[in-house]
Amino acid sequence: MNATATNLRAEQQKIDRSLFGPTLLLLGSALAWLILGDIAQLFSSIQLHTPSFLAGWEWTTHGRLAPVGRDAFVYGWGMNVACAFSFWLMARLSATTLRHGGWPYVATFFWNFGLTLGLIGILNGASTSFGLFEMPRFVVLLLFSSYLLLAVWCVTTFSVRNTENVFASQWYLLGAAFWFPWLFLAAALMLVEQPVQGTVQAVVNSWYLNGIYSLFFVQLALAAIYYFLPKILGKAIYYYHMAPIGFWWFAICSAFSGGTRLLGGPVPVWVSTLGTAANFTIIPAIIIISVNIFGTLAGDRSKAKGSTTMKFIYLSVAGFLGVAILNFLLSLRDFASIVQFTILPEFRDWLTMYGCFSTAMFAAAYFFLPRLTGLSWRSVTLIKIHYYAVIAGFILMAFSGFYGGWIQGGLLNAPSQSFTEISQQMSPWFLIQTIARVALIVGHIAFFINFSWLVCPVNSRGTTAAAVENPSILETSAGDRAWKAVCSFF
Repeated sequence: MNATATNLRAEQQKIDRSLFGPTLLLLGSALAWLILGDIAQLFSSIQLHTPSFLAGWEWTTHGRLAPVGRDAFVYGWGMNVACAFSFWLMARLSATTLRHGGWPYVATFFWNFGLTLGLIGILNGASTSFGLFEMPRFVVLLLFSSYLLLAVWCVTTFSVRNTENVFASQWYLLGAAFWFPWLFLAAALMLVEQPVQGTVQAVVNSWYLNGIYSLFFVQLALAAIYYFLPKILGKAIYYYHMAPIGFWWFAICSAFSGGTRLLGGPVPVWVSTLGTAANFTIIPAIIIISVNIFGTLAGDRSKAKGSTTMKFIYLSVAGFLGVAILNFLLSLRDFASIVQFTILPEFRDWLTMYGCFSTAMFAAAYFFLPRLTGLSWRSVTLIKIHYYAVIAGFILMAFSGFYGGWIQGGLLNAPSQSFTEISQQMSPWFLIQTIARVALIVGHIAFFINFSWLVCPVNSRGTTAAAVENPSILETSAGDRAWKAVCSFF
């Protein structure tokens, strides 16, 4: 190892030491919520094909377990792991340490404390009934303030960066950091603090749901994809000069596409029409992002052989494309009229949150945890269990969500079918979803055990993680240089 590489590795280790405590606390909290959310979602899934399961106690009825499981998954697992990933990646790309690292501990504590109070409120019957905003109003300010403290550290790290280049991943990190408080605060004011009236509530709620998935979680997944592809493959992002256009185009159009969730609903037609138009206007952005991704993947991928991180990145890319396709299909009025009240839209949200975002976060965790701890993963077997359990759950959820949703739509649109008969005919599909959730739980437990073994080693047999070079400057082609001035406008 030459002097330059030695100095680079020393700098990276200094950055990692500043991130060690906050990042591991956030990731540990995320995994705890992931497993708790898994259990709640598993129980609520069982109740769909076995209604008598846990039906004797009001706290464990489906109407309470389902939102608890979903909120624990989104706000517990999703927000904690998103902040852990954002801290690490922003510090690495900015080539600077995390400043005043004690405050993230405080923010993480209050975020999880507020989430705990909110979920208890739902179990106790204080749900607001708004999707992903079911938690009672007394926790809204606590959650919002806690997130701001966490986001400030990500933005502050970027502001004191020691690099001249601003990478695509940093655009997506900063975008997500700014867009979530805007979405959360606006929805809190209009749904909880000063509720709007009538069907406007449904419009606000659909805008929030679409925004938190598209403008926060998908953005973070893309940040991971844009980082790990050149990092592991050792080559620049293909047509990187188009990436800024794809970033802004995707963000602007996504902000207006929430109306598609209300197709055929009791709202002005222009609301759903605007959402449909926005969803189809996203197509050029999807094309640009796809060209960046698949152009980079084309050719020699020998450097990615055996990389667990790349395996999960492949799943994340598949999830991203699957979500894009489902969004287009659910924007078609004829298609939506059949499936909009089925399990298919729910599968679209699950695919966004798990198939696209969560798999990207697993990829990131397998990459940065050995660098933070200085130790290699202790069990290859647990890694394989996690990966194949995720694939099994992914396939089963996709099969039951898409095909089962289509069948359910046909049954709901058949006048001769009673609701009881439809429920009975859907039981096998709900059972498949339950099996899928069992597979996912197995994988998550395997990952949690491996994580615990890594950060709390029972012996000293760990090995130091191999040094990995920083991403190179990505504007390498003549086309990139020609476009640089134009794209800087965006």
